[in-house]
Parts: sequence; C-alpha cells; structure tokens
Amino acid sequence: MNWTVTREVEIAPSPAGTLAALTGAGYTVHSAVADLIDNAVSAGAREISLSLDLGGEGTLTLQDDGHGMDGDVLIQAMKIGYMHGEARNARDLGRFGTGLKAASLFLSKSGHFTLGSARPGERGTVATLDTDRMAQTGRWLIGVQDDVDLPVGTTVRIAAPLLALSPELASAEMQKLAAHLRCTFATHLADGLRICVQGNPLRPWSLCSPELPEVSSLSRVRLDDGRVRITPFILPTHTDDPEVEGPLGRRDHAGFHVHRAGRALTLGGWLGLGIGRQHRAASDRVRVLVDISPELDHDWRVNLSKSGCTLPPRLKPRLRDLLDDVLDRAGRQRGPQDRGVSPPAPANALWQGNAIWRDHPLVQDVMGNSRAPEGVAQLLAQLEEERQHG
Repeated sequence: MNWTVTREVEIAPSPAGTLAALTGAGYTVHSAVADLIDNAVSAGAREISLSLDLGGEGTLTLQDDGHGMDGDVLIQAMKIGYMHGEARNARDLGRFGTGLKAASLFLSKSGHFTLGSARPGERGTVATLDTDRMAQTGRWLIGVQDDVDLPVGTTVRIAAPLLALSPELASAEMQKLAAHLRCTFATHLADGLRICVQGNPLRPWSLCSPELPEVSSLSRVRLDDGRVRITPFILPTHTDDPEVEGPLGRRDHAGFHVHRAGRALTLGGWLGLGIGRQHRAASDRVRVLVDISPELDHDWRVNLSKSGCTLPPRLKPRLRDLLDDVLDRAGRQRGPQDRGVSPPAPANALWQGNAIWRDHPLVQDVMGNSRAPEGVAQLLAQLEEERQHG
C-alpha cells in the first residue's frame, strides 16, 4: 500500500506538558543546581552565590556576576531549545538550550521561577515562568518587567524549592549539595571560579588528582586524535583521609570520572564495562579520569541533565584493555603493613613512593619527543613494578 501526503497539520506541543516532560529527564537536586551553574560559567561568571531562604514556601536563589543579558536575549533564553544547533566553544558548558528551564522547574514544587539579568551600564529585565498560567492559557506565555534596577549579571529565583525542608534537614541537604559541587566543578574552582553556598566559599575537591596523598597517577592515554584524554589513578590500600575517599566514599567513587570541558559528568561508575570477580577486591581503589570536549556530546550521548553519558561502542575494546590493566596493577600493589611506611618523597621528585611522577619535566620531555609514547608508558609501568616487588 502506498501512502500519499495530502495535507500537513501543525502539532504544536502543550506548553505545560512539554515542560513537565523536560523536568522528568533524569534530574536530581544536585544535577539540577549544577546545570544552573553551567549557565553562569558559560556567561563568564567568576563569582556565583547560592542561597536558600526558608521563609514562607522558601526561595532558592542563584546569582552570578557574568556578562548578563539585555531584555531581548533574556526572553530568547526563556525559550525551549534556545541555541540548539548552534556551535559552542570548547569552554561552553551548555548542551541543549533547555537546562535553565528544566532544572529550575524540577527544583520548584510550584512550577514557578523568575529570571532577572542586566548588562554593564544598563537597566535590567525580569521574566517569570509559571506553569499554572501556561496550563490555563495553553500558550507559551511568560511575564516580563522591563527597566528594573538590577546588579550586573544574572539571578535565578526558584519558588518553593525541593530543598525547603525543616531547618535541620535543609542544612544537611545544602552540605551534601556543596560537596557535590566541589567535585563537579573542581577544575573551575581551582582555576579561580568562586562558588559560595549559604555564604561559604567552596574549595575544589578533585577526586582524580596526583596531588592526593599516596595516590598513584599512571600514564595518560590519548584517543580520538587527542580529543579523549584518559588518566588512571590508583588509591592507597588504606587511608582515612576524606580528601582521598570523597563525599560518597571510595567504593561509590570507583570507576570512570568523565569530565566535559573540565566539568564532571560522572563521579564514578563503570560505563557499562563491569568488573570481573578477579578484580572486585581491588576495584574500589581504581579511578579513571576521562576528559572529553563538548564536540563529542553526541558521540558520548551526554544526557539532558549532564549527569551521565554512554561510552561509544568503538572505544569499548580500548577502554576494556586499559581498565583491566589498571585493575591488575591495583590488585598487585601491597598495603603499608606489607611494605613498611616510607618517608614522603619531595614534591618534585621523580619517584613518588613506588610510582613515577608522570608530570615530572623529564618524563614529559621524553613522552613529548617519543615516536612511541605508549611504549614509554609501558616502560615506566615495568620500572614501577620492579621497584615495587624488588
């Protein structure tokens, strides 16, 4: 049977229904707040303030000192899919052009939020989105107020936020949120971004760093013409250091930490590769940092909430081999009760315990000038193994 088109009918989506569907796209409180911070970072913010007021139904406010928006741009930013399909630079943390709306409405129990913004030397504009109003009218309507006295930058105010609990519970949830943001934006915080939660500035909490006490950093591997950079880390067998363990503990943080433009998408997990029985005992000591650029979003299936992704099938064999090698090495390492405790090495020493410091200038020079960097990496691994078992 042949089907022939005889007419075309526009099927405009229901505004309230579309927004309800977007808010169910895998958000958590932590990932929703992180999505809002992404917008601030992309707008050039150097200081971001997050505060929760428990008065009335409660208000969650996020304010930044970025370059701000004029009235026309602010109204465009309230549209679903704003900037979709436009090229983004390598440091732009945006994804679909839905994060501001979807994240704010997920966080609001009343389906209501307000966006205000001003550029330098200009008066500001405020826009309010209320899903009840959209449901009543069946139209994509927002309320707008022009010529408002606002500070330079952008402010998002979310009515009746999910975090508006009893004072004790709200305080505990804000502390958990702060810990999540310290990990998610560790690179940006280390580069000078200032994020304050309830007036308290956050310190970066890097879960994958050779600067963590007794953590071994292995050779970096580059894939996809250098667009994917992989650095494995092995944690010490025993430590009570919270900076090493992370807010969720070493078991939950074990696995892959995928970073996009320096921002964490995952804080552990195995990207579907799984762990064999022979590696289970050592798996909680392994973390693998994977840096990807925004141009690989589609390839890695970065999700709407930017809290997860999918390993491209073509990279699975290479990542499987790399992971098995790191797990094998972690399983062979002995604890301090077996090898004795050595005094710490100088910060600039070639050897850091039983590991060669991969960022040492000599190592970097050899790796950079070698025609076979993977062979050099294997040599370094062999030297470490001989030293460890020697």
